Amino acid sequence: MTVPGGLPEAYFSIAADSGEILECNAAAASLLGVASAELVGELWSRVLTCETGPDSVLTHAVQAGRRVLLPPFILRRADGMEVIASGLVLPAEQAPNTPFSLLLWRLLDDQQLAELGPIAASDTLAVLGVDQLRYDPRWGAPEVARLMAEIGASLLEIVRTADTVGPPSAAAILIVLRDVELEGARDICRALLSHVHRLHAQPGTATADVRICVGLARRSTDATALSTLLKAHNALQQAQCGGAKEPIRAAADDDDKLVVGRMLNNAGIFSKAFTTVSSDPGSQLVARQNPPPKKTPPPVAPIEKNIEGYVVDNMEGAVDQAIFLARLDIPVAIIGPAGTGKMYVARIIHEEAGGASDLLVPIDCREFRGRSAALARISRELRQGEGKTLVFKSPHLMHGEVQLKLARQISSRTLADVSPPRYLPRIKLIALFPDKLEVLIRRGELTEALASAFAGYPIHVPPIKDRKQAVLRWAHKILGQEGVRRDRDLKGFTPDAEQAMLLYDWPGNISEMRQCIYDALEKTDKDWLTPVDLGLFKGINPDGAPYLPEPKPYLAAMQVIPSAEETYTPSALEALHVALGEAVHSLLALDMIKPLGAWLEDELVLAALDRYRGDLRQTGEFLHTKPRNISRWLPKIAAREDERNGSALWQSPRRWLREWVRESAQSADTPLLLLADKLMAHVNEQGAALSAVARASIMGVSTPTYLKRMRDIGHS
Repeated sequence: MTVPGGLPEAYFSIAADSGEILECNAAAASLLGVASAELVGELWSRVLTCETGPDSVLTHAVQAGRRVLLPPFILRRADGMEVIASGLVLPAEQAPNTPFSLLLWRLLDDQQLAELGPIAASDTLAVLGVDQLRYDPRWGAPEVARLMAEIGASLLEIVRTADTVGPPSAAAILIVLRDVELEGARDICRALLSHVHRLHAQPGTATADVRICVGLARRSTDATALSTLLKAHNALQQAQCGGAKEPIRAAADDDDKLVVGRMLNNAGIFSKAFTTVSSDPGSQLVARQNPPPKKTPPPVAPIEKNIEGYVVDNMEGAVDQAIFLARLDIPVAIIGPAGTGKMYVARIIHEEAGGASDLLVPIDCREFRGRSAALARISRELRQGEGKTLVFKSPHLMHGEVQLKLARQISSRTLADVSPPRYLPRIKLIALFPDKLEVLIRRGELTEALASAFAGYPIHVPPIKDRKQAVLRWAHKILGQEGVRRDRDLKGFTPDAEQAMLLYDWPGNISEMRQCIYDALEKTDKDWLTPVDLGLFKGINPDGAPYLPEPKPYLAAMQVIPSAEETYTPSALEALHVALGEAVHSLLALDMIKPLGAWLEDELVLAALDRYRGDLRQTGEFLHTKPRNISRWLPKIAAREDERNGSALWQSPRRWLREWVRESAQSADTPLLLLADKLMAHVNEQGAALSAVARASIMGVSTPTYLKRMRDIGHS
């Protein structure tokens, strides 16, 4: 038999009975990294080292005794380099036991994959694939290449800054998701698929019925990047073969076995047929010769800009009540969760009562460091309160004796510690409470006397989860403000981001929404914000369809009886404690070492600066440190910013930490030490198998500092 030396593919002629390589070409030697002379006479199963054992792709293909198109598989060269190859087994047409031919071609190697950047053991590879395309005279390979280029451009608009999108290859695109577990990768890919479907599978177009699936595989410490990519590729093919019941599929142990079965039986009833394979030399240049992708139209209507004042919604009941009570000379309690706009309602009462803007005096009871400071400030404001409106923010955080003394002055309308006794001046008194008065009393935070003083006609401000029609207007207003502050022309939110915001409960209300959007803009330089940026994934459908809750029958809905028991709502500190535990768990599951302790201190300093609007003196008092220390810390905090922002596991702790800082009172102990102890408890409990050096690295401190802190905790 003559060796076809001109073939660009690696060619082997193999004896069917012995498995000995009879002939090969130069491309075969180049593929395996050896000389041609070293291959002739060797057993193919020894030279072509791929998946060893009876499950080898090549073994099954050769045993089939018929023409088989090989799926991608790992081929290990003599120099140790891994190559993903594919090929064709061509049995002889003559008598049995005559030589058969094997053609192989290189698809990808380690060096080519490395062009996308290093792939760490904590990264997850996602292979996005498009199928169900209908080829006809108007649609062919050039149109597919153009579609994939447009999908790639759409992905680049919304992926996280640290993630990498590879160039399109036929009808698939590789996405490297950095530092994320499989569950987190599922959430991200669900948002990506929703976005891509809305843009590129629009009704009435040639791609209206396309199916877009994703195969996922997370790299482990003992797996190579190429083998992880192959697992993600096989997971994608299984998702496509499954009829899109599972459009996002993670790699499973049996995927390679299923791939082998599909390889052998793909031709169905025509498996025995032998057809000539033709090659069009120009087909490989289609993608390069395509014109640049068409500009994609905006996925949603642009952001609603220039929203002035407060976003009025079904909070209007609270506003109407405030206007009515402004005419009455009674103390008013405004009750609602943090961030709902209680101060706005207080300002309405003040203005409707005819007060000047400079006569509204907020008294932030979180800032009192002790009884003496609280008593002195309240006494001074009451004596000098003629014509003013005093707004007590979170008075339940004051010491019990301070609450009782304030309650006596309000109920008797008489100033305390004044001789001779004197009535209170003409003054309006308002208190802002984060929960129902009876709940605060039951928790032991609010005295019955102070609750009674303000309980006459309380105004209840509903949380944002009960004001859904205002969610997107608030989001657009905040995004517009942040865009102006950053001098960025932000376009808005993707449709699935809006859907996720509508379905999220916003426990921190408007304050949390503002922080969420702020954090998203810190993480991305894109013009559109996605659920990935916001960290919200509830209600996102991969097919891009809007989420619709399952309707309940009318009678079934009428029979629902609200529970008399109040549901327990954890405090921000409790939620932060849980979030820190989940972050440590995710870190250990990803087999990573990240300085969570340093990140925790960074976020605490930034949250305190945000609370005090950049005032270093007040921030230092809250953190129990000197202002110059904060100035010294800020450069290092800024240096770690990208790493913190790019970590998916850190977003929940960051959100709850900022919520806790917003609502916390001044404490006798430093918050830095309080939160460090909570994190250390999780690290020591969950990471007991780690070395002290590794635990110290997670805490972001040196090993001696960590051990000293451990000794201090042991002695305390």
